[in-house]
Amino acid sequence: MHLPSQKSRHRLGWWMGPGLLLLALGTGRLDAADPAPFQVPADVLAVLDAHCVDCHGEGGKGHVDVTHLHQLDRNERLETLNKIQDQLFYKMMPPPTVESPNANELRTLATWVRGELRANQASKLDERLPLPAAGNYIDHAALFDGRNTEKPFTPSRRWLVSPQIFRERVLDSLGLDGPARQQQLYGITNPFTLPERSGIRDYDLTTLDGTHFITMKTNAAWLADKIIGSLRIKRGESKEAVFPNPKDRWVPPTTSGKSKQPLMAEFEAILAKSGTPTDAEMVAAIQLQFGRVLARPATDAELHRYRQLMRAAIELGGNIEGLRKMLEAVWLESEFVYRLEWGAGEPDSFGRKVLSPREASYAIALALGDRGPDATLTKAAQEGRLLNKADYEREVKRLLADPTSFRGPVDPFLAREHREFYVSTPHPKIVRFFREFFGYPMALRVFKDIERSDGLYRVPDRGTGGTPGFLIVEADRVVARAVEQDRRVFETLLTTDEYFVYHNVENAQGAKLIDGWRTVYETLKNTNWRTNPDQVAKDHAELLKQYTPITGPSKKGRGVHDTDLKRLMTLFEDTFGRGGRPFTTLPWAHGNRMWHSPFYNLPRTPTEARYGKDPVFDYEPVQPFSIPNRKGILTHPAWLIAHSQNSATDPVRRGRWIREKLLAGVVPEVPITVDAQIPEHPEKTLRERLDLVTNKQGCIKCHQHMNPLGLAFEMYDDFGRFRKAESLEYPQNLVSQSKGPNESNVYKTKPVNTTGRLDGTGDAALDGEVRDALDLIDRLAKSERVRQSMIRHAFRFYLGRNEMLSDSQTLIDADRAYVTSGGSFKAVIVSLLTSDSFRYRK
Repeated sequence: MHLPSQKSRHRLGWWMGPGLLLLALGTGRLDAADPAPFQVPADVLAVLDAHCVDCHGEGGKGHVDVTHLHQLDRNERLETLNKIQDQLFYKMMPPPTVESPNANELRTLATWVRGELRANQASKLDERLPLPAAGNYIDHAALFDGRNTEKPFTPSRRWLVSPQIFRERVLDSLGLDGPARQQQLYGITNPFTLPERSGIRDYDLTTLDGTHFITMKTNAAWLADKIIGSLRIKRGESKEAVFPNPKDRWVPPTTSGKSKQPLMAEFEAILAKSGTPTDAEMVAAIQLQFGRVLARPATDAELHRYRQLMRAAIELGGNIEGLRKMLEAVWLESEFVYRLEWGAGEPDSFGRKVLSPREASYAIALALGDRGPDATLTKAAQEGRLLNKADYEREVKRLLADPTSFRGPVDPFLAREHREFYVSTPHPKIVRFFREFFGYPMALRVFKDIERSDGLYRVPDRGTGGTPGFLIVEADRVVARAVEQDRRVFETLLTTDEYFVYHNVENAQGAKLIDGWRTVYETLKNTNWRTNPDQVAKDHAELLKQYTPITGPSKKGRGVHDTDLKRLMTLFEDTFGRGGRPFTTLPWAHGNRMWHSPFYNLPRTPTEARYGKDPVFDYEPVQPFSIPNRKGILTHPAWLIAHSQNSATDPVRRGRWIREKLLAGVVPEVPITVDAQIPEHPEKTLRERLDLVTNKQGCIKCHQHMNPLGLAFEMYDDFGRFRKAESLEYPQNLVSQSKGPNESNVYKTKPVNTTGRLDGTGDAALDGEVRDALDLIDRLAKSERVRQSMIRHAFRFYLGRNEMLSDSQTLIDADRAYVTSGGSFKAVIVSLLTSDSFRYRK
């Protein structure tokens, strides 16, 4: 990821003391001629003397000496000034026990430090500002209080495509549609990845490098081979001869569907010709490839260049080689892997250019999905009906109202594993925003010891998401439901107590199935099904045929997945007979891996070896349903696991997430000199051990912003299970050894303290002591700042960058749209995608 260039830095906002993010970069060049001899101005010296020299004089704390800045060499001085700048920005100095400088003094010091660092192009904070981790650096109040009147815009840019967009562009270039787009492309390696972290991941900062190009070149060669190979096969060659590798014999279509119209006649003409193709034939082939790959015709200059390439290759290797080189070269055009947004026409009075209609069509389409513009959007662009705010609004609302064009799975990896049981939604990319915001898919990256889970937790492995995969799928369902209902979306996702667990059939189908099974149980429970099951089955054959999946008579040596009456009635006895309901998938069914209900504090799924040993299992076929001691995504096991350690909770990470994602706060990174380890102590809970180290003065400055928030979640363990006591997992605390792979060791326990403190909402009625995570979440859901923070993250997702001060009106409008629409997230999207920040480049 590159650091911001001179050209791109005008996007950045700046700070001038607490809450004063008033200036924007770009008011002058950052690079300068040789700086004047260094000196500290008198007004700055006065601030340093009054507030800093007591701790940071000669031999000062943190190796910072502000009394001899003029004696340091340039590099040492700039390093010291960067330390001062960071301390001021993060509001870490002076310590709370010391009198603080007033706002004017802070402004004086901050302005001078900033100026010195920029004059030397040495500000490390400037380098960080465009990066995702710096999203909250611009003061929240300055963005939403309406003081800033600068016109919004986005810097002109080339935005590298995401992995999802890259795949869709490859499929488009092969002419694939409908079910054919599910084809796994054996020879294609996606050259692009997104960082694995909680938070918005697809920013416009990454550029092509040599590694990308090597992968793209290999991909282009494979794609060209497939095009040429498919035409050779069409002309009579055998597939085995053209593609010797039996694992890689798929070919793209050469004709269209039922009409059988040729899709690549222009390529075939080059391939079939015995002599050198004419200019017209080469132009036709080039234009076809440009249309398939770049969705536009080649320009005259491009046609000239590509004809020369084809002629040279044909002279050396023949027509096939000429065609191959042309095909490959178009796939290697940088336009294939970039989203181009330069703006067009004359700048307005604020120096901004509006997106061209073509640029706008792609910006809208790729904001809402991963494919290019549909036919209607393309036509609007071609006809000049994609020029103003009303045009954008018409198209965005049309696409958001379309229930089918974007419909699909949220996560293709989990969809392949869970198949028809995986959630399909009309707008997967909206769900992906909330996935990235909450970060619960990161549960796949947290290793857990199976034995600690009573043998229920399956670790992700090659081709499977394991237990976290199931939990993520169920969290996706919660999000998709809130998005589709589109009412009070933020509040719902934070506070709902309704969840999906084992929801593998639709509600009506599941309820009907269990009602039928109950009918069978009630009818047969007083028969002698235990001692003579085959006769009972024969006597009630019609009933069993109607309601059950019985596969044969009871017998010894039955198949492990076979269902007979005795086996079925024994399950019914353990569920219906005890006041519960069985799961719609039988415990012995092939491929059944639904064993994770205890992570919601629900009873185990019944298994034949444990009938009668566990609390009664009562499956709810109509979902979602209410689960006690849960409130929203932040108490979903997927989120709790994602924000945990391998064998313990992680209140620091959970607290930091809330501070940064919901409260728009800033927490510095751990200094490299700090050994961030929680001490071991067999008699203390994690909270008590954390307090031992983080309550020290050197740590509390940061941890006061995280611990009081995260510790409220100690009511859940690292598997996401609600608890009132913490297991002290030390050998000396062992109470009983596990008796098998499906049981964990039992240790002494100690009650958990779930109290915490909320601050930073700006609302005195909400800030203060909290009882536990549920109390904390209720308060967060009522906070204006939390709502606005979520709006800021939506901005980053749909604009691909951090906010600037000039985006203030865009954010205010999006927040207003959410409130006035009754909490519609689609209203937020419409507001963002019709804003000046989205429409204008500069």
